[in-house]
Amino acid sequence: MSLKAKIKAGALSLGFADCGFSNVVPAPGIEQYQGWLARGQHAAMAYLADERAVTARSDPRVLLPSCRTVISLITAYPPPSSESPRAKPNELSVTGRIAAFALLPDYHGVIKERLVELAKIINELAGYEVESYACVDSAPILEGGYAQQAGLGWIGRNSLLFHPKHGSWTNLSELLVNLELEPDLPFEEEGCGACQICVLACPTNAIQPDRSIDARRCLSYLTIENRNEIPPEFRRAMGARIFGCDTCQSVCPVNKKAETAALVPAIEESPDLAESFRLTEGEFKQTYRRTPVWRAKYSGFRRNVANAMGNSGRQNFVPILEAALKTESDTIVADSIDWALSKLTGNL
Repeated sequence: MSLKAKIKAGALSLGFADCGFSNVVPAPGIEQYQGWLARGQHAAMAYLADERAVTARSDPRVLLPSCRTVISLITAYPPPSSESPRAKPNELSVTGRIAAFALLPDYHGVIKERLVELAKIINELAGYEVESYACVDSAPILEGGYAQQAGLGWIGRNSLLFHPKHGSWTNLSELLVNLELEPDLPFEEEGCGACQICVLACPTNAIQPDRSIDARRCLSYLTIENRNEIPPEFRRAMGARIFGCDTCQSVCPVNKKAETAALVPAIEESPDLAESFRLTEGEFKQTYRRTPVWRAKYSGFRRNVANAMGNSGRQNFVPILEAALKTESDTIVADSIDWALSKLTGNL
């Protein structure tokens, strides 16, 4: 068995769903990324346009000067439940919706630990300490492009990597190493064809013709990374979403046939809206600290929940929101409470 085959076997033994190898340069998709930045479609995520970040995405050797191979890995997670959120007869939504990727323990820590273990396996296989650098989501590297270049799948219309077995229900990560390993063949098949289902289903028309996402319109960005008020024109489109959005993935015919990962959620997919809104900051931390939901912070979470309450149509949320508005000190949350009240009382 070759060193490359042994490394892949080691990756699979650690829980990764697949593994591929590619050359460091040229960086796949860098011109599209730069165009995305130039159009301002990264919204308020200024760190994505930072000079070092752009330079690193152009050449991973900024992260690891001795890098000779990019090892791309995918970790599969379960899709959202097909069950409808619980509701009482004659009532609209009483629960919120949390995106599927956020229901498990924070993948950053889980995957980082696996990458550290994979680096140890590589050291043992090589017989010496190999220089490596672990990348999990937040590192400045063009993950999808390298994964496609490593033969792991194609970039779908919604910008996500689609693995032929697991669809887009995956998290991507990379291990940069200073080993010269034979690259895999790029994934050449076009799995989307003429399908436009995700484009048409996107609640805010965020999916662009070049298979990128305009973050300024994307509900995942607006409910997670965005620290300000959610623009009023997108609040109705949120529906019951309180963290992230799975629409473009859930409607995809490829994803409907994907093999699902058998993992037990750490938190509830459809938490009660009133209970969620009443959480103290300490209770929010206790419930979500070790999950991706923590990324929204307490303020962002309550902002999202207030908007979902406004979209619920439930009049018994009115006194809860009115009482909260009297004492709310966070102006962003107060803005959403006020909007929700106007929506529920018919003033919008």
